Amino acid sequence: MWARIFDKEQAGSALIVSLVFLLLLTLVGVAGITSATHQERMAANVKLKNDSLQAAEAALQLIHQQLAQAVQENKPMPNPCRAADCAIPSSVFDIDSFGSPGAGWVQIPTSVDTNHMQVWYRITALGETLAPAHTLTANPPYEGPGNLYRIVVVSYRGSTRTVLEGVYVHYAV
Repeated sequence: MWARIFDKEQAGSALIVSLVFLLLLTLVGVAGITSATHQERMAANVKLKNDSLQAAEAALQLIHQQLAQAVQENKPMPNPCRAADCAIPSSVFDIDSFGSPGAGWVQIPTSVDTNHMQVWYRITALGETLAPAHTLTANPPYEGPGNLYRIVVVSYRGSTRTVLEGVYVHYAV
């Protein structure tokens, strides 16, 4: 008789215990999927940021090469912006802006070099200097006055923006 009562008391407990374990396994699985999804999004954002940085660096190097080639071939320097026109507009940092950052910006055609990203640049005339820094260590060393130019490069795709600046010295020969 006691065995029959004992069996009736435990008849539903196995089902309840197994449902609790199933619920716990489901929660662990959902947490794992959510974590993996977040990590995948973070990895994609890091990749876009790195691609944007590499595109901006490649564009800055490309512009430096074009300016050096213009100097070697005695071609005129590009017409840089001056004074108040050279302020970086807020559209450069606007994640909803997809076109030109403003007047005077030049787009570099998308290519493998720029990771197929939109890249814009602008050259600013900073003025003349008598002794630019780190030019005596160049090969050959440069001495004398030179014109300084600031090159600002903006690369972006979607909400990823990279803004880089470089300085170029054009020596009066």
